[in-house]
Amino acid sequence: MASSANCIGRVMLFSACLGLMTLAPSARATPELVVLLRHGHKGPGGTDYNLSAQGFERAIALASLLPSCFGRPSQIRSFYLNPLSNKNARSYQTAVPLAVATGVDIAIDLGSREDSFRSGRNILTDPTVAGGRVVMFWEHRHLPQLAAGLGWPGMAPIADDDFDQLVVLRYRPSSIQPAVRTYSQTQLLNGQQRCEPLLEPRRQPRSSPSPALKSSDPQIQIMPPPNCLQRLPPCPPVPHTVPPPCGGLSG
Repeated sequence: MASSANCIGRVMLFSACLGLMTLAPSARATPELVVLLRHGHKGPGGTDYNLSAQGFERAIALASLLPSCFGRPSQIRSFYLNPLSNKNARSYQTAVPLAVATGVDIAIDLGSREDSFRSGRNILTDPTVAGGRVVMFWEHRHLPQLAAGLGWPGMAPIADDDFDQLVVLRYRPSSIQPAVRTYSQTQLLNGQQRCEPLLEPRRQPRSSPSPALKSSDPQIQIMPPPNCLQRLPPCPPVPHTVPPPCGGLSG
């Protein structure tokens, strides 16, 4: 009996280890960041499944805001949409302006209605989003499950009248535990909040005078580049004329 129990215990331990292995994606499979949003505002009464005019205007504004704040998305995903009844269409409708602005197709997560946790977990192990940026438009009652699948189980339930929250999850290459930051869409759009843009490395500017600057301006002195001073001898003075620039360089 003891030997049998020992064997069962080892099998259970092995199974648990396998489960943990499936939840620990490699560095190449983890996205750089995931942006979570509820779909846009809906009209009062719930007589249809479409965005309100206010919700559609916000979706258009997000099409500019999101790429400028967080970079062009690698993927855009939306909550389940019923193709026959149009139920849950608001998530897809909110994603459309961003897709048009960036040229990124929208992927509808067909399994999200039944298991949004799995939808999040799949993101962390999907090699097609390795190191990428994913924007996810979702139904608010399923957002906490999605966040838990993405490694953040602490997301509070979304209020029925809250269409303003924007959550960014950032991942280190070797971890599925994200750094979380929550924004207000309204405050980002009106400048009360600042986002964290992903800036491309800037090249060092060449040390040459700007074409817009003119030597006739008494407040500006245009000097030749330092390398010119090191490489070339001083220019000989020409009486009654403006000295030519060093080495034939022009401003």
